[in-house]
Amino acid sequence: MEVNTTEWNENSHIVLAVSTGIDSMVLLHLLNNALKSGYRKLSCLHVNHGLRAASAEEEKFIKKYCQSLHIPLYTTTLDLSSLVDEGKSIENDARTLRYNWFDQQMKELDADVLLTAHHKDDQIETIFYRLMTGKSTRSSLGIANVSWRDGYKIVRPLLNVAKQQLISYQLQHHIPFYEDETNVLNDYVRNDIRNRVLPSIEQNEQLNPHQLLKLKEWHDEQLINLQAMAQVFLQSSKDEHLSSAISISRSEFNALNRSLQIAVLDEAFKKLQTGLIFSEKTYDDWLRQLSESVSQSVLYSSDKWIIHIAYDKFIIMAKYSQQLRTLTISQPDMYQFGYYSIEINKAMPKHQFPLIVRTRQNGDKFKLNGVEGHKKVSRLMIDHKIMTHERNRIPIIINQQNEIIAVGTLFIKDSHKQTMKIKNMGDEHGNA
Repeated sequence: MEVNTTEWNENSHIVLAVSTGIDSMVLLHLLNNALKSGYRKLSCLHVNHGLRAASAEEEKFIKKYCQSLHIPLYTTTLDLSSLVDEGKSIENDARTLRYNWFDQQMKELDADVLLTAHHKDDQIETIFYRLMTGKSTRSSLGIANVSWRDGYKIVRPLLNVAKQQLISYQLQHHIPFYEDETNVLNDYVRNDIRNRVLPSIEQNEQLNPHQLLKLKEWHDEQLINLQAMAQVFLQSSKDEHLSSAISISRSEFNALNRSLQIAVLDEAFKKLQTGLIFSEKTYDDWLRQLSESVSQSVLYSSDKWIIHIAYDKFIIMAKYSQQLRTLTISQPDMYQFGYYSIEINKAMPKHQFPLIVRTRQNGDKFKLNGVEGHKKVSRLMIDHKIMTHERNRIPIIINQQNEIIAVGTLFIKDSHKQTMKIKNMGDEHGNA
């Protein structure tokens, strides 16, 4: 039996998630016998989902079984009654609760590796499920041999072992186990694939479900290549002086094929550590808007993040949450207004003080340098293609005579170009 033991060593404290089903009971037997010399300590975790009458009996059985082998066992019971009463699917919620408990136990046990008993047939079933439900394009096509959670790794050492091999091993060693009676009910999609669809395929001599394993290998290689290409593309994207932003050229992005565009978006959200995950349907709507002639538009906005189309680019950025208050400057010094630094030096004439620094207001105008007339601040920002949400952050500096002498880095009155320096420093706090 091809059991992968390369992900732990003789110094490891390994923990097995045991359900009392044939797969995990066979793995427990292997770990306690043929593989016993390969680790330092073995513990077991059992989750009672409380959904079947046999659950209590199974918990009692595994407690007695582990006690007879002197293997520490830790159990918990999940409360899924509210979801069941509402008629909701419990699979995802149960998995989340289960792994939250695993996280807690792995930390308390100071353990290195969590083992699960997923096998080759589970792998084929998962590949088929992801292909037929459209969940294959942005993630691995099947179950990973190894995955990581906070502080420990999850290893699936039986992924190269067929279910029939586990059955044969169980019969040979007379290993007790419990069969979940709901496994035969085809009301669940995965059960239907396992019990009806894949056996039907196997009955056709020209079809072989195991070919899906080759497809997974090819698919995952292409996915890695696509992600690498997306990372290279993002390396050339400027951050607009902001620590939590990625600015992407619309023309360059639109020139990419759809698969790479989606990979770029996924990698951008990972790079910024946004925690955001969007459906392909949402992405398709964004791609349509990015390919159109709209000059400014908000693709997405939350309390923390914004995705903004701004003329020839679009920007994924953290929202700037700091409230900008009016600043009064009474003497030369270095000042901060949002993420702009404002340096007023000693050459500033005293009669100009106090200077007022604020954000724009309706009707703001300034006198043009070198020519007659005035210009609206709003027009200046449009001419410089300043994004709508950015316009309310740019400092407007007004002297004692109520004249606008500077508009951020966009305009400084000629007579004051030697008396002040204004610089966009980016947002040091990770906001935008």
